[in-house]
Amino acid sequence: MKARVFNLTIEAITAVLLLLWIYTGLSKLIHYDKFSFEIGRSPFLQHMPQAAVALIPVSELLIAALLIFKRSRLAGLYASLFLLTLFTGYVYMMLHYAYDLPCSCGGIIELLSWEQHLLVNFVLTLLAAIAIILQDYQARQGRRVVSLP
Repeated sequence: MKARVFNLTIEAITAVLLLLWIYTGLSKLIHYDKFSFEIGRSPFLQHMPQAAVALIPVSELLIAALLIFKRSRLAGLYASLFLLTLFTGYVYMMLHYAYDLPCSCGGIIELLSWEQHLLVNFVLTLLAAIAIILQDYQARQGRRVVSLP
């Protein structure tokens, strides 16, 4: 019973992260000019080379690809945790140290206030960590982790 709950929890978190990375990555690519312009307005990222700006949506889509397959799922969860931690730190810095708050997020996420964005990022970071812990626990228990085909 506990293994089944853990499997369902891992699957649900993975599905949320998968949707997040596909949505944000594609949104940034589709509206790349706007995304690039807004990154250029950020006091912390304005001197970032254009090649690095392009790596953000590509990284998000690569993480989504890692989450799809069972063999790369754990790597995708760790990559999600890493990128979400960076994004959460960035949002925190913007809230506390920036005079101007340009939003380079895509789609409906840009409708959130910076405080709401920080909360959402924090919750998603926590969910990624929970999925990693549960998957690791199940691996140590010798249980097979159910995943998308």
